[in-house]
Amino acid sequence: MDLELKGQAVLVTGAGSGIGQAIALAFAAEGAAVAVNDLTRERCQETLELLQPTGVPAMAAPFDVTRLDDVRASIGEVHDRFGRLDVLVNNAAIMVNNTSFVESRPEDCEREIAVGLFGAMHCTRSVLQGMIGRTHGRIVNIVSDAARVGQEKEVAYSSAKGGLISFTKSLAREVGRHGVTVNAVSPAATDTPLRREMLGRLEAKLGAEAVAAREEKVRRVYPVRRIGQPNDVADLVTFLASTRARHITGQICSVNGGFAMPG
Repeated sequence: MDLELKGQAVLVTGAGSGIGQAIALAFAAEGAAVAVNDLTRERCQETLELLQPTGVPAMAAPFDVTRLDDVRASIGEVHDRFGRLDVLVNNAAIMVNNTSFVESRPEDCEREIAVGLFGAMHCTRSVLQGMIGRTHGRIVNIVSDAARVGQEKEVAYSSAKGGLISFTKSLAREVGRHGVTVNAVSPAATDTPLRREMLGRLEAKLGAEAVAAREEKVRRVYPVRRIGQPNDVADLVTFLASTRARHITGQICSVNGGFAMPG
């Protein structure tokens, strides 16, 4: 199915690895020009190298999503290179510690919310006027089923994603009349570097055998009996960014193997 994304200009935040990288590659496979964001130019490089064989226009857009001035300056450079920005994918997020809320440090919680919620707001604020002016735009926010059903030891992360869900719905009502759609994709457990890093910390604390047993229990929770892959998310993101999804806005779409089935 042709998603008619060829020639579209896309910015993906947090695209140096994992889900963000898979999303960037999926857009390139559809012929879109891709701006790859991560915290530093070095962290963008692996994705840029993977994009090179596709032949699509691609560029690094390194900035800290929590710093509005840096966001605006870098997005200005993307506009200068591509001439416009049709699609924004707000994927950047961090989980500082997988620990109980009472044991967490306030500064870590604040950082998780700053990146996961305010970072998405900063990026959206910086692209929205251009989209409204062209009466066309697609914004896709990557949230989490942890925000939809609750998740122990991920309180700040879940709070950031819960805020992003509300942001998605409210903004969709504001900008739909201008030809801009806003949707969210909500993965459950997905095999990413962030998740592997978390499992590594658990392994150091509990031992490899205990973590392996825990992972088997996790898989059994999913009707499909597997952990999600980044491409599972990327496939839905590209669809929501396409003209085929023009009548879809304000929706929270789970890609979760049946982990949660909200009514």
